[in-house]
Amino acid sequence: MWSRIRALLGFCVSACQAADSFGEQLQHEDVSLHHDTACKSLQGVDAVTMLMRARVYYRTGLFELADADRIAYVLADLDSISQVCPAVALQALLLKLEDNIVVQPGAFEALMSRYTSILHQAIRDQTITPQNMKIWPLDYGVERVLNISRALAIPRRLTVAVVMNYCQVVDRWGTSQLLTWLVEPPFGEPIEGVAESGLLRNAELFIYQVDWPWCQPLAEEVLEQLRGSVKELHVVTYRGGPRREEQTAYFKYILDHWDNLPDFTIFVHPDADEHQGQRFLALTRALKLINTQSQFASDTLGYYPLAQQMVVDPRRTWGHRNADTFASTWRRFWRRVFGYDWEDLGFEEPRCMWEKHVGKFLPKHADGISRRHSLPDAKLVCVRLGNACRGVTCGTSVDASELEGQEKFAQASCTVREGPGGLSASPEAGELSYVKTCRGKPSDSDGQKEAVAKSTYQAAKSSFLLGFAAEDSATRGEAEARRRCDELGDLCTGFTCEKSIQVTPEMTKKDYQEAQNAQSCTVRAGSSSSKLFESPTGELTFVKVAPSPKLQEAVLRKTTKPDANVLFQFYTGSQSVVRKDRLRWWLREEIEAFAADGVWCSDTTGLVEAVWHRLFGEPLSQHARQEDPALPLFLKWGIPTFFSYGDEGVV
Repeated sequence: MWSRIRALLGFCVSACQAADSFGEQLQHEDVSLHHDTACKSLQGVDAVTMLMRARVYYRTGLFELADADRIAYVLADLDSISQVCPAVALQALLLKLEDNIVVQPGAFEALMSRYTSILHQAIRDQTITPQNMKIWPLDYGVERVLNISRALAIPRRLTVAVVMNYCQVVDRWGTSQLLTWLVEPPFGEPIEGVAESGLLRNAELFIYQVDWPWCQPLAEEVLEQLRGSVKELHVVTYRGGPRREEQTAYFKYILDHWDNLPDFTIFVHPDADEHQGQRFLALTRALKLINTQSQFASDTLGYYPLAQQMVVDPRRTWGHRNADTFASTWRRFWRRVFGYDWEDLGFEEPRCMWEKHVGKFLPKHADGISRRHSLPDAKLVCVRLGNACRGVTCGTSVDASELEGQEKFAQASCTVREGPGGLSASPEAGELSYVKTCRGKPSDSDGQKEAVAKSTYQAAKSSFLLGFAAEDSATRGEAEARRRCDELGDLCTGFTCEKSIQVTPEMTKKDYQEAQNAQSCTVRAGSSSSKLFESPTGELTFVKVAPSPKLQEAVLRKTTKPDANVLFQFYTGSQSVVRKDRLRWWLREEIEAFAADGVWCSDTTGLVEAVWHRLFGEPLSQHARQEDPALPLFLKWGIPTFFSYGDEGVV
């Protein structure tokens, strides 16, 4: 087989005296194809767009749903297109091969044989020239698929675990969670004749069952079904946070398996389809890649988000809700996790808000700028243009509900508009606009820094700490005592409560919260050694856990790639595939502190999910899948990302 492949590749690389290097190809800026009248006359697909998008993908990794649609169109009419413009046909074959080669046996030989046949015929017919080979990055594409094929041929014994928490059948939204998605295709037991089934048969499933009286263990019949879907089932009972629990389970799993982590850990929710979509597009492809048991899977799958929604500049980092500010809690959280101020990054409340208008457009390009941008980039340009730009008009909605039934999706479809005369009804289906409203530059007082961290605490039963912190002897409920101890900083080493809360089988979540509020707790200074003393009355103490002395080493450690852009953005839900070396990216003692404080995890669940990727080596401004330079094309193909924006009210 390999002798045949080498012969094919040798011909492909040398046949047309192609450019010496891909660098030369990319530096050649002429993508007008003015010399190629045949390609310019191609019907149904624009050859210049095909060329430009191929070069962009090879240079940056950007591959959107519209690119997949374009390639599908070419492949559906490959014979006709290869006669008119063989370069377009050849480029489409190479890109499709990067997708097919991962899981389709014989894809390499089949598509490369077709590639060689088309190229040979084009040379004989003189429909492809050395100039074409210089402009089109075909040589580079051939080299890429060869490297992928080699890496896929190197066997690796890869292990995988799926981790979730579980509290009760009916969740807080009133939705039943019987984990049926785990026992149905593409998961569940393998089904003869169904290619996409049994994808978790090589995975161990860890269900962290929350041990609170308001939680209900999974029924044995459900567990028995799950056992048939996975390699091994582990049900771990643990006392998680009193409210939302998934982060405690994740941290506990990492800590419990620190020294024997599997090659890949997949973090999911019981209601995984809420963020991943009912077809589980990303998870399905990730499992298929892992199941190749190859060096390629090990090398390319470092961190992979599974959710479909990406939140950009969310209100949780700057906004307000009633009299409370999200930003204050966020800044305290950030100070504890990273050890420095959030404002040090230059982030602030967006100066402009945007009102969305579906089916409307704003006339006239602002300042003569007709270039297409992604929505966040278009907003940035519009803000910089000031009064010369009234808003942004996009060709395709970014909302999942508005994309239902549509096959094409292009992120970069927005242009900045001057908008004289205001909005007009759009003659094009799917067009929409965002009208800008801006305020003045915020004053220094608008962005006051929060000096104290939202600390983590370790509970110690039948113990107490000496002395009131800062001579503050006031009694408080548990949450207020925690907050007061945070405010006092180093003056407070913890807080002591008169007794532990007695958890009864009949207790509800509301009952427990009321019991926390009714606690009699005082903030404590502690002795010089912060020594705990045994309590004769059964007091309960929460000892403040200081950040690791090595925290800044972890914070300053260079991430695996640069930030995606100047905006804070992330995929929702923390659901992700993480390689074991990435799970050890953050400090073990920090993971231990998070895992030990269920209250902290409950209070900060939505904040932890915002930095989850950063804890495991990804940049703070997370790359969308389709533009992540580290991900193979197989993990991008056909998987949408839907963007939500804080300046449109998203928390």
